[in-house]
Amino acid sequence: MTAERAVFLLENHMLVSKLINLSLKQLGVLAAGENADANEVADAVDALRGLLAQWATERLYIYKVQPIVINLTGTGTYTLSETIQSVSDHAKLDDEKILMARDLKNIGEYQPVIYSEQKPYWKFQVLEDAKKLEINAYVLPTELESFDEIDLPTKYERPLILSLALEIAPMFGVEPTQTMFMNQRQAVELLKRSNSTPFYVQNDLPVGVRHGCY
Repeated sequence: MTAERAVFLLENHMLVSKLINLSLKQLGVLAAGENADANEVADAVDALRGLLAQWATERLYIYKVQPIVINLTGTGTYTLSETIQSVSDHAKLDDEKILMARDLKNIGEYQPVIYSEQKPYWKFQVLEDAKKLEINAYVLPTELESFDEIDLPTKYERPLILSLALEIAPMFGVEPTQTMFMNQRQAVELLKRSNSTPFYVQNDLPVGVRHGCY
């Protein structure tokens, strides 16, 4: 089995460059329809990487989308050894969109691929004769480029855009308004409250957000 990069978009995915442009528009650096140049984006990417690392220490996890192609030789079980946090249920089998089933789920419907986590590996049981399985995996963004996609659930969007805007404001010689500081603080506090998961609720991800349920 070999793994290669694949590209297909799902809901809640946002390009890093788009996130940066949205933050710069919050600062008033960019007008509607404008985009940052390559040097501005590169500086902002470094700032975003550091911001996401800080958020992770507070259990506010944003994952980078890592498209992967698994080359198949028909039915059977295939093992993926890359370091990933989770995978989306949405996939493609020989270019046809499918839903995979996690082995922990007790669903009565037939699914062509069943996957499971057996640390440090992920296993994919393919039940149909196929040559290619394309998946979207989620990894911590220790490395980040402007063309990467991040998985950004709706409730994370405003807090992250405002937080990045404050982070990069000094790079562009902008003094954020007190209103922006207040809006950012309120947005992050609301996000933290919404992520609070009671101790009796089981969740296989580190916060109260599940991937692959779009």
